[in-house]
Amino acid sequence: MLLLLLFLRATTSRCVHDETQKSVSLLRPPFSQLLPNVRSSFLTLPGSHDPQPLRIQTCYIGGPIADGALDPEGDGMKEDSRALAAVSEATQRIQSVLAVQGPLLLNRDPAQYCHAVWGDPDTPNYHKCSLLNSEYKGESCLGAKIPDAHLRGYALWPEQGPPQVIQPDGPGVQNTDFLLYVQVAHTSKCHREPSIIAYAAYCQLDSEDRPLAGTIVYCAQHLSSPSLSHSDIVMATLHELLHVLGFSGQLFKKWKDCPSGPSARENCSTRQQVTRRDEWGQLLLTTPTVSHSLAKHLGVLGVSLGVPLEEEGPLSSHWEARLLQGSIMTAIFNGARRTRLDPITLAAFKDSGWYQVNHSAAQELFWGQGSGLEFGLLTTCETDSSGFFCTGSGLGCHYLHLDKGRCSSDPMLEGCRMYKPLVNGSECWKKENGFPPRAENPHGEIYHSQSRCFLANLTSQLLPEDKTRHPSQIPHLKEGELAGRCYLHQCTERGAYKVRVKGSPWVQCLPGKAIQIPGYYGLLFCPRGVLCQTHEGANAVTSPPVSLSTQDLLLQLLVRLAGPPGHSLGKQQQEELTEEVLQALVSRGGTGRCYFHSPSITASLVFAVHMWKSPGCQGPSVGMLHRALTLTLQEKPLEIYYGGVIFTTEYKLLATSNSNHSMTHVGPSMGLCLMLLILVGTLGTVAYQKQAILQLGPPAPYHSSELQGARGPAGQIREV
Repeated sequence: MLLLLLFLRATTSRCVHDETQKSVSLLRPPFSQLLPNVRSSFLTLPGSHDPQPLRIQTCYIGGPIADGALDPEGDGMKEDSRALAAVSEATQRIQSVLAVQGPLLLNRDPAQYCHAVWGDPDTPNYHKCSLLNSEYKGESCLGAKIPDAHLRGYALWPEQGPPQVIQPDGPGVQNTDFLLYVQVAHTSKCHREPSIIAYAAYCQLDSEDRPLAGTIVYCAQHLSSPSLSHSDIVMATLHELLHVLGFSGQLFKKWKDCPSGPSARENCSTRQQVTRRDEWGQLLLTTPTVSHSLAKHLGVLGVSLGVPLEEEGPLSSHWEARLLQGSIMTAIFNGARRTRLDPITLAAFKDSGWYQVNHSAAQELFWGQGSGLEFGLLTTCETDSSGFFCTGSGLGCHYLHLDKGRCSSDPMLEGCRMYKPLVNGSECWKKENGFPPRAENPHGEIYHSQSRCFLANLTSQLLPEDKTRHPSQIPHLKEGELAGRCYLHQCTERGAYKVRVKGSPWVQCLPGKAIQIPGYYGLLFCPRGVLCQTHEGANAVTSPPVSLSTQDLLLQLLVRLAGPPGHSLGKQQQEELTEEVLQALVSRGGTGRCYFHSPSITASLVFAVHMWKSPGCQGPSVGMLHRALTLTLQEKPLEIYYGGVIFTTEYKLLATSNSNHSMTHVGPSMGLCLMLLILVGTLGTVAYQKQAILQLGPPAPYHSSELQGARGPAGQIREV
């Protein structure tokens, strides 16, 4: 079970997956399902050679759950919608290979439905259920009741002769590799620990020990809070999904080694060693792809490294935060904008033996990048010269430069210190954090979606006695007075950018250098290796048109810009403003430029851009992005700073060349299963399940070994 804690105002959250997963009974197929006469998916589908999507079906379970539901507020439909939207987006970031042969059908727990079994080895029905449990109410997964349609049946056996079928096999779930049950509730757990927003568990494994089913329970009170953004819920959900799909200390020992690749499953075996402790007692995950990925990240290729795991007891399901701050699988969550679906986490799924991974979907992890073997050690963090750690308690910038920060520590950093975002108003990218009208702003700060944090000591005001002195001789302009300040930035090419302070022109910012700003005293320091690492450049050539099939979408987005009355633009200014609007639009969509083609602005300030998904473009479908931009532009117009004035967008028109295209609204339907086919190419691809790894065919009916593979509390089934 994953327990995800989000301290909303402090912007951090702690996950305690290991201590809670222990409470869940884990079912695996009985031995009878592995017999050669059993239909299974231990086969490669004809003509299937490439990875296919991991198909996750989400089933929304309405009503209270088993651990004592509390619902003081009533219907909670808004909370349900937020949870389902987050689950939908998170599952779209997870992809994998191969369909199963036949429907997915989950097991029943004999320890629950059977009270006694036949104990005489000489009877034909030895060890089969002889007495049913009269209290049996069906199966559940973390309190969510599993529909009978998803379950195998069960029977009562006489001492001799055929069984009496109590419940036949359900029809199963077609075209599905993982069943995810979702519930929104006011549970006793949510009530006891108000900071928990969600918790989850996997509860069934297939014959290869890959998780088949799990549940996420969202605490309804947090989903109604405006301080929890949709992106935060999505990233929290993705963290939980990665746990239930296999990133779990209790599953590490079940990971497979498949040296011959996905087409030769018969050569797979359980990995001999997944974790070990080093000479200092640090728990490490030591599988080959993970070790190589960490070495590449730290810039020490050729060195065999294990990845440190957080010390959480004998088991751990999280990366060590000092080394992999910002990874989605650290125990502390600092909000969606500061969290990455990183290459080292994806490498772990490759090493599980259950999946192939599209590594191109990984998001770059900046923390510790290229910092060498000694990065993140307790013995070196206080003297670290990489700029990631800090000393003292001064003000600076969070390492991603999205936020102002204060040098501080937390339990996971174990005494090491970093610039952690301030509790209130630290986000440079939030315009609402800016100065009110006519307020003094001596440092020239600008809060905007394209603003970032820079170390600077800029000021437009000097004391009278300082006005005749050289800036280098003014005490409060020395380096010791540097603090994190928010200024506009604009990418010019990969790794290069310019900055703008209030009232100043754009100034080229050379990474690693300090610059002066016209109209200000002091210096601004330009960070290296973080800003503009994936930007295509302000002067990038627009992708050429491509031939679209009848299934592809070609859409056009048109928005009117509102500027100062009587303001007119020349041709060159129109081109420059076009680029500014396009950059803001790409940022709002959270995608690359590969969706946007042939942008233009007319003399009457109407911005137009064609939208289609170029080959190789990673992200959601163009229809999904188009719809998302439609909604966000209606709710929150763009603001573009250009030429000393502000232009805002006015939503005008959306057109599509495909009249058959539609977007289905997903809403909560009590007890209704929502089928989510996960398509190739959606945002943040994660896992590709290897070919022929599932063995999900139904067992020989009620075979005598039906009880052998079940795990249940000792003594719950007795022999008669």
